[in-house]
Amino acid sequence: MYEKILVPLDGSKTAETILPNVVKLARASDAKVVLISVDTSGPDAGPNAGRSQSSWGDLGNGLATLEKPDAQMKAYLDSSANMLAEMGVKAMTASATGDAAEEILAYADEHGCDLIAMSTRGQSALRRGLMGSVTDAVVRASNVPVLAVGPKTVKGSDLGGSIRSVAVPLDGSETAEAILPHVEKLAELLSLEVVLLRVVRMVPWAYGAYESVPVDTTDIEASLEEEAKEYLSTVEARLTAKGIKCRSEVLHGLPWDKIVAFAGNTSGMMVAISTHGRSGIKRLVLGSVADMIIRSLETPALVVRPR
Repeated sequence: MYEKILVPLDGSKTAETILPNVVKLARASDAKVVLISVDTSGPDAGPNAGRSQSSWGDLGNGLATLEKPDAQMKAYLDSSANMLAEMGVKAMTASATGDAAEEILAYADEHGCDLIAMSTRGQSALRRGLMGSVTDAVVRASNVPVLAVGPKTVKGSDLGGSIRSVAVPLDGSETAEAILPHVEKLAELLSLEVVLLRVVRMVPWAYGAYESVPVDTTDIEASLEEEAKEYLSTVEARLTAKGIKCRSEVLHGLPWDKIVAFAGNTSGMMVAISTHGRSGIKRLVLGSVADMIIRSLETPALVVRPR
């Protein structure tokens, strides 16, 4: 499924929360992992002294007190790569200087990476790595899928371990369905159940339901729900025919909120979503929904931007 996974690290514990997921995927797909750091701070950061590292939780703690921050970052990445190797994962390191998102995307394109895996937040004491908006920028511009974990991700929740199912929001558009081939591979690779979601959201004012002119939208809502069920049933049948365990659910309300709540109320569920996709009334996957989901989930999210 995956041959080369790019993992941006900055020396922070937060950035390292993606690593258990990377280990599981790399083992299952026999993929090579590339650990990359991006120096965004310039050559004059960092005061004195350092210390050795012994575990992921401690790897970044010494980066604030270094005489040679570049050398220490290299040592940090090498130590991380060695840990992955001890777990049976082929790993190498890389570094770049410049804008974090641009350098991550450029490396992925130039070196044939087919997955980027990263935390939505992470910042070493040198402020040389992943800032809050970098993952969002990568997700919006990446030509390959991005596996992201947000600040609320439960520590230790890893793909194929505690993760047992994947929720897939769809709105009926071909763009939203671009996530499905990736979901199929992920489900087969890690034996995950696929749960197809469609959120039906009524916007009363769109039908003239002003406070002084109430409009009964019961029939419209029922029609939308029936349409959603029929659509999801069709997609479900396609996946089931391929031997993938699958079911579907229709939700009502604000898309990202309902998707996050559904995933949060289902033990061991991640989310896979396309960054864009619009139905006739724009009722599901708009540009900001993926970002809101990533930042609100307590489990990983796989995000794909259709070309």
